[in-house]
Amino acid sequence: MKRLITALVLTTTLGLSFIVPASGAVKAGAACKKLKSTTTVSGYKYTCIKSGKKLVWSKGVKVTVNAIPTPTPTPVSTPEPQKVSFIPWSTNFETTLLTQTALEATDLYFGKVTPSNDYEIVIDPSVTASDIAWIKSMLDYVNGSFPNIEREKVKVFLGTTHSWSEKTLKAANLWLGDPNAPYPCSQGRSDAYCAERNLALLIYSDIYAPNSLYRWDPGRRSTPAHELFHTVQFAMAGPNIGSDSPLHIPRWLMEGSANYFGFYIVDRMGFEKYQVGRNQQVNNNPAYKTIVPLVRYDSFDLDPYGIGQAVTEYLIASIGFEKFLDIWKFTKSEKSFNLGFFKATGLQIEEFYAKFEAARGSMGIGS
Repeated sequence: MKRLITALVLTTTLGLSFIVPASGAVKAGAACKKLKSTTTVSGYKYTCIKSGKKLVWSKGVKVTVNAIPTPTPTPVSTPEPQKVSFIPWSTNFETTLLTQTALEATDLYFGKVTPSNDYEIVIDPSVTASDIAWIKSMLDYVNGSFPNIEREKVKVFLGTTHSWSEKTLKAANLWLGDPNAPYPCSQGRSDAYCAERNLALLIYSDIYAPNSLYRWDPGRRSTPAHELFHTVQFAMAGPNIGSDSPLHIPRWLMEGSANYFGFYIVDRMGFEKYQVGRNQQVNNNPAYKTIVPLVRYDSFDLDPYGIGQAVTEYLIASIGFEKFLDIWKFTKSEKSFNLGFFKATGLQIEEFYAKFEAARGSMGIGS
């Protein structure tokens, strides 16, 4: 039994002596069996090569382990907010969308304006140099804004008192407004601004009154552009005659469009934002707290300026500024405001009145 155990131990010992770790057997210069075979040990790659008559392992080459790339997270795109467009003749919309659409359409029509001083101007010596500068700058800008509309040369009278305007216009054998009034376009109690086919009057008596508390608010700032726009209207359609004529254009359109244009120019020339003037004339105007149909704003006992300004935005936002001007052109060519309005807008005037009344709640009129 003892001899058997010894034999087993010896056999086990001999067997263990032949188990050689791979890292010990494979090394540079050690014998290998198959030419060009390879093996990797401890991060080094060995190739069986022929050295003389022997096959040996080559010098180990360090194996570069490529790092597992970290997946790049796919960015989650934030969808851009979709631009909401004004739908022509819609009756339910945001007031700001209406206004912005109209202003953008007006910008598109005018593009880059080349100012023009091709007009005459008579100035009261009492007007300050600074006021002359900004007023002439606005007149130049507006006068150069309509190169495609044939107009007569306009004569502008710029003054500080009604007595000056009376004396100066009479000396030129001219008059503006009611021929029976004591002063041109005025009873002599406040500022006077008015225009005809080739004449414009700007009298800032309130600003220049002794100890005046008045200032150049957006409304006054807009008056040079407002009045010159009237001369453009007259150039396109002729004089606006009485309401009993088919050529008569309602006051809400004549005055409202001039109001819109005046505040547009005030904004474009950097004096004040358009919305400031709109708030004053449209949004916060107490005259519009009571709802009165638009058709009635052709009379002189209602204020057509602010509501007409909102109507102008609605028209321009729906058809663009050029077609808006076509209302005057086609009124003349069709010899009828109703027919001219239809040709320019595609709506009968009664249809338009109905759409306006349905939409006025979205326009911020007297809100």
